[in-house]
Amino acid sequence: MMRASVRERLRDDLPERRKPSRRNEAASEYVIVHVDMDAFFAAIEERDNPSLRGKPVIIGGPKGSRGVVTTANYEARKYGVHAGMSLTEAGWRCPDGIYVRMKGGKYTAASVLLMQTLRQFSPLVEPYSIDEAFLDGTGCADRYGGPEAYGLRIKQAIREHLNLTASVGIAPSRIVAKIASGLDKPDGLTVIAPERVAETLAPLSIREVPGIGRVSEKNLTTLNVHTVRDLVECPESLLAHALGSHGRDLRAMLLGKPGRDVIALEERADDKSMGHEHTFSEDVTEPAVLHRLLLYLCDRATRRMRKECYVGRVVTLKLRLHDFRTFDHQRKLDSWTDDPLVIFQVARELLAEIWRTGDQPVRLLGVSVSGLLRPGDPLGVQTDLFDARRAETRTRILGAMDHLRDMYGEKIVEIAGGLHHA
Repeated sequence: MMRASVRERLRDDLPERRKPSRRNEAASEYVIVHVDMDAFFAAIEERDNPSLRGKPVIIGGPKGSRGVVTTANYEARKYGVHAGMSLTEAGWRCPDGIYVRMKGGKYTAASVLLMQTLRQFSPLVEPYSIDEAFLDGTGCADRYGGPEAYGLRIKQAIREHLNLTASVGIAPSRIVAKIASGLDKPDGLTVIAPERVAETLAPLSIREVPGIGRVSEKNLTTLNVHTVRDLVECPESLLAHALGSHGRDLRAMLLGKPGRDVIALEERADDKSMGHEHTFSEDVTEPAVLHRLLLYLCDRATRRMRKECYVGRVVTLKLRLHDFRTFDHQRKLDSWTDDPLVIFQVARELLAEIWRTGDQPVRLLGVSVSGLLRPGDPLGVQTDLFDARRAETRTRILGAMDHLRDMYGEKIVEIAGGLHHA
C-alpha cells in the first residue's frame, strides 16, 4: 500500500470547512510562501552588537584585503556596495564602512533555528539556501485567516524567535513567490493572488525573474523582450527558441499557473541518495565549464544507481560559492529514472535558477538523486508506454557503456560534452 504523502496527510488533518466556490477552490489550491531573510549575516551581527545599527556593515573580511563582499546591510547598499564586489572597491565606495569577518557557525545556528520556526507553519518546508526557504501553505493559510494573515504570523514568529526581520512573498508558484518577496524589502510582505499575477508582474524587467541569466536575457532581448509583459506575450515558438523547454513552464507560472511542488526534507528523510560532487582547484565563473562538470557528475551518479538497480525521482543540486555559502536546490520528477541526460537537464535548470553568468565564482558543484526505488519495489514504478521504444534504446546504450566500463575501467567511454575529473 502506497504511503500517504505529507501533502495528503496535511489535508486529511485539516478541519472540515465550507466548500469554497470553484474559483476560490482553484485559487486556494496552491499557496506557496517564499521567506527571505533581510541581509541575514549583517543583521545577525547587528543583533548581537547593537552599536552597529544604523551604520554601514560589510561582511567579508578586513577592509582593503583581497576577497569579496559576502553581504552588506542596507545602509552599506546605499553606497553601491553589494555581494560579490571586491573588498577593495567596497572600501573605495564606502570609506566609513564597518567590516566584519564571516562567522559561519553563528550563521548556521541561526539558519537551523529559522527552519525549525518555519516548520511550525507547514510540514512542507524546503530550505533554498542558508537564509531562504519555501513553504507550501496550501490549507495551512486558512487556519490563520488567509494568506496575508498567514504571512504576518510567519514574520512575527521569526522576529520572536530570532530577533530578525524577513521579507515574505506569497503566490501560486515558487517563482512568483520568490519575485514577490523581493518587491518590498526589507521587512516586507507581498501577496499576489493567482488572478493578479500577470498584471502585477507585467512591468517588471526580465532580470527580476529567477532562472533568467545573462545568456537568456541576451536571447530574449534580441526578440525585443524586456519585461514580463513582453515575455508572456511572446509567441511560444520564439520563447522556446530563447529559453528551451523551460520557457513554456516559466510563461505559465508568470501568468498565474501553479509550478512544481515544495519538497519537504521530511519526505525524503529515510531515502537513500546517490551522487557526486567536485571541488574546483580554482574558482569557476564560466557556465560552459559548470555545465560540462554537471553532465559528468550526472553520468557518475546514474552509473552507481544502475549498478545497484535503482531508479530515482528527486534531483538535488549542491552549489558552493567561493565564500563558502552553500545552496541546495531540489526538484521532484514526474517519474523515476536512471537516465543521466534526464538528470542533467533538470540539474542544469536548477543551476540556472540559483546562479547566473557574472555571479560570484563557484567553488564546488554536486548532484545527487534520491527518492530511490528498485523496479520491483511495492510502491511501483510507472512505465511511460508512449515512450517505451526510445527508453528501450537508451537503456541498451547505457547498458553497453556500463559493460565497457566494467571490462576496461571508468575512463574507457564518456558521454560527449562531459568534463572528466579523475
